[in-house]
Amino acid sequence: MLSGCLERYNTEWVKIVTKVKITTRTIKGQTGYDVAVLDPAAAVEDYLTALDWVIAEAGLFRARTPGRTTCHGCDRCCAERLPLTWIDYLNLRTAVGLNTGLETFLATYGHVAVDGPAVDITLAADAGGRCCFLDPERKACRVYPARPLTCRTFICSPSTARARRLRATLVNRGEDELVRQWLLEARHRGKPPLGHEAYRPRPRLGDWPPTPFSGRSHYREVLLRSVCPPALWQDLTDGT
Repeated sequence: MLSGCLERYNTEWVKIVTKVKITTRTIKGQTGYDVAVLDPAAAVEDYLTALDWVIAEAGLFRARTPGRTTCHGCDRCCAERLPLTWIDYLNLRTAVGLNTGLETFLATYGHVAVDGPAVDITLAADAGGRCCFLDPERKACRVYPARPLTCRTFICSPSTARARRLRATLVNRGEDELVRQWLLEARHRGKPPLGHEAYRPRPRLGDWPPTPFSGRSHYREVLLRSVCPPALWQDLTDGT
């Protein structure tokens, strides 16, 4: 368990965990947030924990639904593109009780789109175009504790440029590793990889080298510094 505290300075809330700091601030007249890294040993899980805490305690503004102050009962974000990371797959596989490989999971719960050399692996949608894990009656996630990184980091409120870049980098690099594993599994089977839609597909394993997520099974094992490009890392650690 990470130690931390929530402090209020004038009209701003600051969540200080030993390694990551989330600060709320006014952005274009709305309550938004910023991210800074305090410790070079900070992991992705440190960032997620700090973000979870400040969302719950600081009441970030929900911009998409006027008058709403909580996510409960709102499913608007569940209709968006929901990319998966390698660790998301491991968490969700456990949540649904599967002990088989990646292709079996994706055949039921995923959607693989291939356009030439590019590959995008997302959660499958239900008949209404929303996430397959959404309970449409309660408008709640059926696998909430295991929800993907893109869901854990999505907030209907504005954020600073470095906060947006960090989120995008983590999601994209995590998905890169999932694509690599998708190709590796197909190679081991000696068959073409599973795909739901494709346009002149030509994905090659050589285009998807190992990432900081390789060989990792939990977000606490992935250091933020190993994922962030140098310019972003400097921005996250300077002027905190």
